[in-house]
Amino acid sequence: MGVRRAPGAGKLIALPLIISGLFAPAARAQISDTIHPYVSAGYAYDDNLLRRDNTNNADAAQSDTYTTLIAGVALERPIGRQRVTASARASKVAFNRFTELDYTGKDAAAEWKWQVGNQLSGHLGASYSESLASFADFQSTARNIRTDNKRYVDANYLLHPSWQVHAGYTNERFGFDLPSQSYNNRTEKTVETGFDYIASSGSTFGLVFRQLEGVYPTQGLNQVTGLPVDNGYKQDEVKFNVNWIASGVTQVTFLGGWVNRRHNTEKLRDDSGANGRLIVNWSPLGHTQFNGMIWREFGAAEGTLVNSALSTGASAGASWSPTAKLSYNANVKYEKRDFEPLSGVSGLGGLTDNSRTASVGVTYQAWRQVSLNLNGFTTRRDGSAAAATSSFRAKGVSFNATVKF
Repeated sequence: MGVRRAPGAGKLIALPLIISGLFAPAARAQISDTIHPYVSAGYAYDDNLLRRDNTNNADAAQSDTYTTLIAGVALERPIGRQRVTASARASKVAFNRFTELDYTGKDAAAEWKWQVGNQLSGHLGASYSESLASFADFQSTARNIRTDNKRYVDANYLLHPSWQVHAGYTNERFGFDLPSQSYNNRTEKTVETGFDYIASSGSTFGLVFRQLEGVYPTQGLNQVTGLPVDNGYKQDEVKFNVNWIASGVTQVTFLGGWVNRRHNTEKLRDDSGANGRLIVNWSPLGHTQFNGMIWREFGAAEGTLVNSALSTGASAGASWSPTAKLSYNANVKYEKRDFEPLSGVSGLGGLTDNSRTASVGVTYQAWRQVSLNLNGFTTRRDGSAAAATSSFRAKGVSFNATVKF
C-alpha cells in the first residue's frame, strides 16, 4: 500500500503555472535548424495503476494521478553525404498517492547514417532508456526501474542498380534494479545478412538470414533440484523481407518466414514454426491515414515463472488532420501470448493470456512551437494464473503541453 498524501493540491496548482510559463513569447523562437530543445508538462490519471486483478472485485483497483515534467533536446545535422541525429531527455515523474514510485527517467539516442561512394552505406547507432517497469507482469508495489541499452551497426552494398547485399549486428541489454527481478536481466545479440532486389519503383524484395542469442547472466534455480539453470536460447530465422510501394498512397511491409528457437536447458521448451509481421499503411487523402498490423512471433517475456512466449496479434490505427492545427488519432490492439515456463518450472497448465487495448487522442497546435495533447485509453487482460500474469481492467486519461524552442 502506498502512503496517501493529504490533498495533493500543490501539484494541481503548480501544473497550470508551469504550463502557462511555456507559452511565454520567448519560447516560440527556434534556436537553430540543427538543435531543437523542448520542454513538456503533463498530468495523468490511471484508475488501476498497479494493474491489480479487479475483474471480480472493482475495489481491488488502486487509482492514482501523477505529473510528468520533461526537458529534452534533438539534433539533426547533415555533413556532406553523412547525416547525424541525436536526442536526449530527462523526465521527472511524481505520483500523488504512491509516492514511493517517484522516479527520474532518462532517454538518449544517437545515429550516424553513413555513405561511402555510391555503393556502400549503412547506420551506426546506440540508444539508452531508463523508466519504471510496467506492473502488468510483476505483482509488486516496489519501484522497479527497467533499463534498455542498445547498440547496432549495419551496412548495405549495391552490387547492381537492382541488387544489394546487407549485413548487421545488434546488441541490446535489458536490466531491472529490483533484486527480486534480476533473473529477467538479459542480453539479446542479433547477427543478420541478406540480399534484396530493388525495383524501379523503389520497392525491395529479398531474403534475410538471422541468428538471435539470449544470454541471462543471473541464473534461476530449478524448483525440483535446487540447482542453477541457464535460461539462455538461440534462435535461427530465414525470412522474406518485403518493402512494397503498392501505390502512391499504399505501402506494405512484410518480414516473415521460418524460425527455430532452441534453449540451453530443458530442450522440451524448444519450438519452431512460421513467424512474421505484416504492416500496411494507407493514406487515401493528405489529411487522413490508416495503418494495420498482424504478427506471430517468438520473443522474450518478462515474468516470475516464464521467460519466453509466442505472441500473435493484430492492431489498427487511424489519424485525421482536418486543419493544420488540429489532429485526431485512434488505435486498437489485440494480443495473445502462449508462454514457455522458466527452466525447472513444471506442471503448469493454462499458460495463455490475451489483452485488448484502445486509445484515442487529439493534438492542438496552439502556436508554431506550442502543442497541446489530450489522450484517453482503456485496457483489459485475461491473464494466466499459471504464468502469474494477472487479469485486470484499467482506463485513464492524460494531458500534455509541449514547447519546442
